[in-house]
Amino acid sequence: MTDSKISQIITDPHRQKLLLGAVSLGVIMDGLDGSIVNIVLPQIATDFNTDAGTIAWVIIAYLLMLAGFLLVFGKIADRGLMKKIFISGFIIFTLSSFICGISPDLNTLLAGRVIQGLGAAMIAAVAPLICVRYLPPHMLGVALAVIAASSSIGFAAGPPIGGILTQYLSWHWIFLINIPIGIIGIPFVHKVIPKDPPAGEKVPFDYTGAVTLFGAMVFGIFAIKEIAVLSMTDPLILVSTTLCVICLSLFVIRELTTPSPFINIRIFSKWQFSAVTVAFLLINIVFMGVMYLLPFYLSAAMNFDMATSGMYLLIPPLITCIISIPFGRLSDMYGRRWFVIAACLLLIAFNAIYAVILPEAGTIPLIIALILMGTVFGIASGPAPSRIIETAPKGEEGTGSSLMITAIYLGGVIGTALYAMIFTFATASDGVVAFADLDSATFLSGFHVTIFVGLIISVLPLILSAIVKDEKKVYK
Repeated sequence: MTDSKISQIITDPHRQKLLLGAVSLGVIMDGLDGSIVNIVLPQIATDFNTDAGTIAWVIIAYLLMLAGFLLVFGKIADRGLMKKIFISGFIIFTLSSFICGISPDLNTLLAGRVIQGLGAAMIAAVAPLICVRYLPPHMLGVALAVIAASSSIGFAAGPPIGGILTQYLSWHWIFLINIPIGIIGIPFVHKVIPKDPPAGEKVPFDYTGAVTLFGAMVFGIFAIKEIAVLSMTDPLILVSTTLCVICLSLFVIRELTTPSPFINIRIFSKWQFSAVTVAFLLINIVFMGVMYLLPFYLSAAMNFDMATSGMYLLIPPLITCIISIPFGRLSDMYGRRWFVIAACLLLIAFNAIYAVILPEAGTIPLIIALILMGTVFGIASGPAPSRIIETAPKGEEGTGSSLMITAIYLGGVIGTALYAMIFTFATASDGVVAFADLDSATFLSGFHVTIFVGLIISVLPLILSAIVKDEKKVYK
């Protein structure tokens, strides 16, 4: 560690706690908006008289900006702009929440969600970097645990808060609730986070790589999401698919030829790393796809009101919060592989339940499936990401960590778009129907078909996780 970095370390315990409080506030707000919207999607679809597939863009727009800009803001912030980007993220997130909260139509809401996702990417990218820069090394584990716990708290609080606000006020308040948090948080963050140090030696930034990768994400997700509505031969789908392939090809060529790549994609030449990374991505795709569809099942099939649906959707993140740290510690002692395999088996199990579940069966199968969902990430949240970092080639652990975080958000984007596409295909035999006009039999058929496809996909991470042995021997 250099002398300049040592001089930036905060040694006062009181200031350390304030710094963690500021970081936690941003992460909680980020986590809250990552889950609070799902519960109200049926109500927003009804209010805007649109179908379940189209309303998925409310989630996709937000997560796409997170996945696309997380690495960008992380690299920019690491050049001495942490405080500026973190506070800018707070400001942008707060202002865009106001836009979302007063949205008179779907297009305005989507525009607000795009801007909100940009602010969220700034906060999510910088939060761990602030802890690494300003806290002593012996506090890093605690600091990262606080960040993980804050994210889990926000994610867990989202469904019940969203359900209650929508039930007794309106869905607009799930966004407006961020405004007082932002008003309090911006001056607090400005006060407790140290000033950015003077800019050091200028390091080249691969703008071409960043732009082409984001372009591939945007065009690819659009093609996946809209193919069910527009058909495979529609010019818009063909153009989007072509542009996705072009952007991806340019990205690969650029990263293999530039001396300072945006992402060192040569890291994927190690098959073990590729296998565990793809497995983690697939787990997130399936999990977030189910999380997108579940609120519609609770509303259309179970006839739950928003507040009740919110309380049911509290179960998975609550289970994850309770068991994730103990299972993380166990994986440190006994190895990671078998814990990830167990999580993948449970992933298959809850998908199997949802693939055949019927409202007539009551709430018991639903509760069991929700508990299994929480258990999957409770078991996997420590071991699965750790395997990505541990299997990365020597010296590329940082790249592995960045790709692991990106896999979480990219999995959310792909999962939502993919499940929305399959559900639209399954329910639109006579044309796309607004969610409010969709009869229960058609909905259930579409729900079961979509989940069954997810069930097939969920077998892949089990295979990929099983074939890779733990990289290092772990001792009790």
